[in-house]
Amino acid sequence: MSNSGQILPMSTTVQIRIADTLFTLDWRFLTGKGDVQGTMTQKWADDVLLDEAYPALGMPVVQCIAGYLQAPESVLVLQGPPGAGKTRLIRGILSQLSVRKQESALVLYTGDAGIWESDEVFVEFITGRHDAFVVEDADLLPAPRADGNQTLHRFLNIADGIVRAHGRKVIFSPNLPNVRDIDPALVRPGRCFARVFVRNLKALEMRRLVNRLCEGDAERVAAVVDRLNRDGKKGWSVAEVSAAVRSIDDRRESEEDREIRADAA
Repeated sequence: MSNSGQILPMSTTVQIRIADTLFTLDWRFLTGKGDVQGTMTQKWADDVLLDEAYPALGMPVVQCIAGYLQAPESVLVLQGPPGAGKTRLIRGILSQLSVRKQESALVLYTGDAGIWESDEVFVEFITGRHDAFVVEDADLLPAPRADGNQTLHRFLNIADGIVRAHGRKVIFSPNLPNVRDIDPALVRPGRCFARVFVRNLKALEMRRLVNRLCEGDAERVAAVVDRLNRDGKKGWSVAEVSAAVRSIDDRRESEEDREIRADAA
């Protein structure tokens, strides 16, 4: 995790469960005719956020979220491959916005590049009552302006001034593989709280997460780790680890069901 604050020791025992917390998603997208449309929907945030799933943060998840929401900086960049847990972490941040407001946070959301070509959505964020602007899977948006990016300047403008003064947050979640793929102006101190590369887990990190998900059950842990190691990989996404745990648990339940039916027969 790269930021201007103090990096605290990683905890392996903390988890957050955000139960029964709502935030309101104001989703903007382009129709087939190129028109901007939007829809409002309320989302429940009830994810369990395990520290073991986010070793790149360098601190407990709860502390990272609290630090960002309390910080004067508006921008947070969560960069990394699909399945690494970026969306789940964003939901945790948005749910805590609701907790702090004591009402549902209003979040402007888009993953559609065509939306950024118009000033409409930016003006609405600056002048409206949204608490956060979330841009997911936007690989071209934070790219260096030297490479021809003509849109980033709009976000640089809203990240400062009025938006910062009102404590609003702007979260980018690109799938870009390299830190050099981000324009330095977006992540400069004073504008960006942190740029986090939410990477795949290394072998020891994977084992720690498996142990946590399996609640220390040695037999389950061994089965899941064996499943994940079959492909000879050196890195695993959080999604892959979670899927392997579910697969092993489903197989164990099926075997137990067969044993029960056999005994009954």
